[in-house]
Amino acid sequence: MQIDSIASAERAGNLFGYPLMIKSKRLAYDGRGNAVAHSKEELPSAVSALGGFDRGLYVEKWTPFVKELAVIVARGRDGSISCYPVVETIHKDNICHIVEAPANVPGRIKELSVDVAQQAVSSLEGAGVFAVELFLTKDGKVLLNEVAPRPHNSGHHTIESCYTSQYEQHLRAIIGLPLGDTTMKTPAAIMYNILGEDEGEPGLCLANQLISRALSVPGASVHWYGKPEMRKQRKMGHITIVGPSMNIVKARLDQI
Repeated sequence: MQIDSIASAERAGNLFGYPLMIKSKRLAYDGRGNAVAHSKEELPSAVSALGGFDRGLYVEKWTPFVKELAVIVARGRDGSISCYPVVETIHKDNICHIVEAPANVPGRIKELSVDVAQQAVSSLEGAGVFAVELFLTKDGKVLLNEVAPRPHNSGHHTIESCYTSQYEQHLRAIIGLPLGDTTMKTPAAIMYNILGEDEGEPGLCLANQLISRALSVPGASVHWYGKPEMRKQRKMGHITIVGPSMNIVKARLDQI
């Protein structure tokens, strides 16, 4: 529901209840562009934190979830669709921190997640890779959160873990080639985001220490994005770890 004044935000609160999720249509990425109002009195400060109504604000009913899931869906120019295995995304401070592939959820939830993701992408136009983010609720419902029409953080693991990476798949889709095999070629994978822990040179030193530890871990691959400036909480790269089981992969991550 779009809002353009405190009065309209209050109407949304009356309709959906509190807490109320307020989002910005512009400059919203990596956890930015979201604010939560826990009461009517918090609406002005939440709107202000997002930069005001000129940012194009809208509200969503608060969704209590137990896990955040994601499905990378590829659609070719001929309309063919192929889905990657369902993953779990684990967030820290509203930023994707870890992606576990495949997600540790029952088969029924995986099937439902893929079905919701396919329906979402089928309702849109265009060819390429789409990341469909989902909420899993306590009572076993799978709810659509958002769709990102591009290669996505939740699909970075595919470079090492799948026969066709999301990037190759995107190119195949947009130039009209047959879609590739989305099967995982390793039983388990974890993607860990390298976030800026400090500004400038101190942050680079901390990142270099992390990378050095990662390079000594079996099955770990480091991707450094080469961004010109280190900033706190900025995505500077990622590490993917593959292995024969999720327990082993998690143990390898603990070494980093």
